[in-house]
Amino acid sequence: MQALGRHLLLELFDCDAEALNSLETVKASMVEAAKRAQATIVDVVFHEFNPFGISGVVVIAESHLAIHTWPEYRYAAVDVFSCGDVLQPQTAATYLVEQLGAARASVVELQRGIFLQAAPMPHKPAGARVTGAKVPVAKVPVAKVPVARVLVARVPVATVPVARVPVARVPVARVPVARVPVARVPVGG
Repeated sequence: MQALGRHLLLELFDCDAEALNSLETVKASMVEAAKRAQATIVDVVFHEFNPFGISGVVVIAESHLAIHTWPEYRYAAVDVFSCGDVLQPQTAATYLVEQLGAARASVVELQRGIFLQAAPMPHKPAGARVTGAKVPVAKVPVAKVPVARVLVARVPVATVPVARVPVARVPVARVPVARVPVARVPVGG
């Protein structure tokens, strides 16, 4: 099985409230975390809420780092989503735990876009560069298919010491995928 990406979900508790409410601190920490993880930064967007709290995203060629802070609760929720094999998301997670002064932290790793193929996936070849080129997409009619409801079990969050931020491996249930016939339409016609 191969996955398109790794998604780290960080729960940061008992953080430095002043750091969480400082736009400059949060933004600089997120940008530096991306750099330390060997990410290629594409864009940076942050917003400061009134009376407190910050949300922001560092868009990277390999995906994104996102944060939402609640200084009044000394809590931050962080996503580090990475595609490809170059990015080091655990390095970013460890750095953010330290910079935001989290006394308690948990990290859950999800494998995103899991495929049952043995061949290498061409979506992000090693050393690929971001060009900004638009890729033409053929418009194909899609049949309406009823969506199956999938129940997701609640997984308790483990608390880990700040010195180490181990990645929890969450088992993924195998869910049958419905095969849907797709009409082939010639491009441009």
